Amino acid sequence: MPALRRHIITGDPILFAPERAGRPNAFGGEENGVCPFCPDNETMTPPEIERAGEPWRIRVFPNKYPAVTGHEVVVESPGHRATFEALAWPDEVVATYVRRYRAHGDAAFIALFTNHGRGAGASINHLHSQLMPLPFVPPRVERERAAFGSGAKCPLCLEIGRHRDEGLVIEESGGFVRLAPSGSSHAYEQWIVPLRHQAEIIAMDDGEIAGLGTALQRAARAAGSVSRSHNVVFVSFRGEARAHFYVMVIPRLAALAGFELGTGTFIDMMDPAAAARVLR
Repeated sequence: MPALRRHIITGDPILFAPERAGRPNAFGGEENGVCPFCPDNETMTPPEIERAGEPWRIRVFPNKYPAVTGHEVVVESPGHRATFEALAWPDEVVATYVRRYRAHGDAAFIALFTNHGRGAGASINHLHSQLMPLPFVPPRVERERAAFGSGAKCPLCLEIGRHRDEGLVIEESGGFVRLAPSGSSHAYEQWIVPLRHQAEIIAMDDGEIAGLGTALQRAARAAGSVSRSHNVVFVSFRGEARAHFYVMVIPRLAALAGFELGTGTFIDMMDPAAAARVLR
């Protein structure tokens, strides 16, 4: 069973789930050449939690090899070669994320993310995301939450204006701004930020849900123009109203190396202003 362990010096949380190494697809590839996320293979996954459409467009089910209790998989399309940027129902996908996020109201933090492509950590090529309710707030998120709570004004709200002035905004539409953060950790990193201050994705209204779906599609398309693989990471802040949620979209152009692993600090080789021009 998954367990929570601690770094022996700092006490930072570490998830321990050795059973995941036993997955038939743990290190890439489908089970026996058959994709468990495709239609007609539903018996290869645990019983579904919810679906949209009949025949289904979106399926949600428990992860067969969970890293934590409540670990879920969201399959966003029945098409094995589907890509997020080409979906006809992006707003429905985002609405599904919101419902599943809300369903885990007792979690300290909810990790919601997409690994697209082998270089981003995907072990199954079929389009899908994962949701993990955590019993702790990750140290990085805790630091950001504390920073939001320490000032009189939201630093992210203030930064939107500065990024406009410096030409780092890629586009604005549907209640969101997509920008190349001036302090990015990765080349061609994008942030999707709601223009209305809100701490969690469950605060979005229907118009914003649709707007985020469109922004995610455009960000995925832009990421695909520079790399075959990318990660999408939702960063929400439960319990801190002064915080401002955002979504990171990170093309994977290089593996983490000794410096990053040893220091926790990243080296970005791409000027954000140049990145913004390319991503537009």
